[in-house]
Amino acid sequence: MNGHPDVSGASIRGFVDPDEFQSAIHAGDDQYSLLERGRFGAQLTDAAIGRVRLQRGRELLPRVATSAMPPNRVGILGWPGDGRLPIVRGAQMRPGELMCLGLGMQSHHRTSGPNDFIAVTLDAADLARAALDLTGHELTVTPGKIMRPPDELRTRLFSTIHSAVRAVQATPVILASPQATAALEQALLQPIILCLMQGEARKESIPRGRRASIAKLFEAAVDEHFDTPLLLPDLCRIVGVPGRTLRALCQEQLGMSPQRFLALRRLHLTRRALLWSDHRSMTVTDIVTSHGVWELGRFAVAYKSLFGESPSATLRRTPERRDAEIPVSFGFKPNPHSSAVSLRL
Repeated sequence: MNGHPDVSGASIRGFVDPDEFQSAIHAGDDQYSLLERGRFGAQLTDAAIGRVRLQRGRELLPRVATSAMPPNRVGILGWPGDGRLPIVRGAQMRPGELMCLGLGMQSHHRTSGPNDFIAVTLDAADLARAALDLTGHELTVTPGKIMRPPDELRTRLFSTIHSAVRAVQATPVILASPQATAALEQALLQPIILCLMQGEARKESIPRGRRASIAKLFEAAVDEHFDTPLLLPDLCRIVGVPGRTLRALCQEQLGMSPQRFLALRRLHLTRRALLWSDHRSMTVTDIVTSHGVWELGRFAVAYKSLFGESPSATLRRTPERRDAEIPVSFGFKPNPHSSAVSLRL
C-alpha cells in the first residue's frame, strides 16, 4: 500500500486490528500503539485518482503512531472533524491548520480520542508540473511545515475531498472512466496547490525534523531489542544521545517517558505474538519472556488493564475468535458549513 498506485481505483475497508489499519495507511509503518483500553475500530477510504492518492481515515481510540513518506512523494495532511486535533511531530495542531508532507518526511502522531484525517499525496515531479501549469510559478513543499490557508480555500479543499470520497464510495466504477478520473484529479489538484502556495506558515522555533528523526531511531531500537531487558542507559547508548535529551524528545514527540514507551511497545508486541501463536505448542511464559519481560505478575496486570483480558485468554483465542468482532460502522458526513462543489464528470 505504500507505493505509487499504477492505476486508478478505490477501496473502502473496516478494521478491528490496529496493526492492519496502520499498514494500510499510505506512508504508515508498524509503529502503532493504543494508549487506552477499548474496542478498536477504524475505517479507511483509499482512492488512487490519476496521479493523486487520497486517503480518508477514521479511528476510535487514542494512539501513538509513526509514519515515513516515500522519497518521491509530497502532499497535505488535514483533519476535517470536530474532535480534538492530534499532536504531530511534537506540535499540537490547531483548528484550520494543515501539515505539509515532504519528501522522506518522518512523523509522530499522537491522538487523545477519535481521530478523523485526510491525506492527499502525489509524486513531487507531478505536483511541480501541475503547479507551473496552474499558476506559472514553481512550488516547493517544506517537510513538516504547518500552514493555515485562507478559510475559503481550506473549505474548498475539504469540500472537494468530501465530494470525491462520496463519488468513489457511491460509484467505485467511476474511476474506470478516464474522463471522470481526469475531472476528479483536476478538482483535487487546484485547491491543493493553492493551499500550499497561499497558506500562512506557523512560526516554529524548534527544529522538529531532526528531533523527529532521533525519536524514530529510539522507536526502532525498542523494536529491534524487544527480546532484551533494556534500561535507560542502554537506550541512550543505542540512540547516541544523553538521557536528558532522550527524555525530552520522548515527551515532546510521543507524550511519555522512554520507559513508558518501552513498556507500551512490549505490551503490544507481546499481544501480537500471543494472538498468532498456537496455545498447544507455546506457553504464555515462553512468549512473554521472549519479549524481554521477566516480572510476569506486573506484566499480566498491565496487560489486562490495557487489553481487557489476561495474556492466557489472548493465547487461547482461535483464529475464528480473533476475527469475530464486527467492524465499527462509520458514516462519512459532509461538513454542513462547507459550500457544495460540483464535479463535472
